[in-house]
Amino acid sequence: MRSLRKYKPFARAGAMSMMAYRFNILTWAIVTVFEVACLVFLWLAVYQSSEGGIDASINGFTYKEMIVYVVLTTIFGFVTFNDETLWQINQDVRQGTIGNFLIKPISYRGQFIATNLGGFLMMSLVFGAPLYVGGLGVLVGIGYLPIASAWDFIAHFLLFLVASVLACLLNGAISYIFGILCFYTSAAWGLDALKRTIISFLSGTLLPIAFFPNVFREIVTYMPFAGMSQNPILILMGKYDYLECAKVIGISFAWLVLLELFGKWLFSRAIKIVTVQGG
Repeated sequence: MRSLRKYKPFARAGAMSMMAYRFNILTWAIVTVFEVACLVFLWLAVYQSSEGGIDASINGFTYKEMIVYVVLTTIFGFVTFNDETLWQINQDVRQGTIGNFLIKPISYRGQFIATNLGGFLMMSLVFGAPLYVGGLGVLVGIGYLPIASAWDFIAHFLLFLVASVLACLLNGAISYIFGILCFYTSAAWGLDALKRTIISFLSGTLLPIAFFPNVFREIVTYMPFAGMSQNPILILMGKYDYLECAKVIGISFAWLVLLELFGKWLFSRAIKIVTVQGG
């Protein structure tokens, strides 16, 4: 426990940085509201033009379930994916400050984990809590999100919190791996754009994975990206039973371990480049 205390300042800094840019966050929130509105009308047009009309079920989603999915996924992405790891690594490499961290008695990766968790906690408390309460309240009130029982909803919500933390850590691990690639190229903007595109598409943020072609869908289901958006939301919606919840959470945890090990190996190789260049 004592070894973890040295990372508290990074967690605190991550939380404070979220509030330091609260105007930007409020701007993102407004943009998010318009994004949700556009997606609602888009899916309304899709279902109205389908064979069964507004009451049709497309790839396991009714219109009401799709609206719930869109709203919750958008909120989830707004709260969870606020990670500056790639840009920080790029700055450390370009400015040569990476060497300062190598001589400190802390883990270079550990500081990013602490910072990301601190920012995630602050976003969840300040923005996530009211957005989820308001969104779920409206969706339940208008009958779009039926609840079997209060205890069942609480159990799924707790599992959702576990899946959310894993999603934050998975996003951080992937950002760290892409950040390490900045040792080899200065195209940080391109790397960040590629990372965001891959995550948005394969995590089910843009489109539920159930809409993917059969073989591709089966592959993506077992990739780490599904645990970064779709799986937590489907847990919250109650579309997974407890066994399925344990399965998808277990897959996310396994991928987190593998990605962290890969990131550690990749960093050990990339740092040699800086040493050779005298950075």
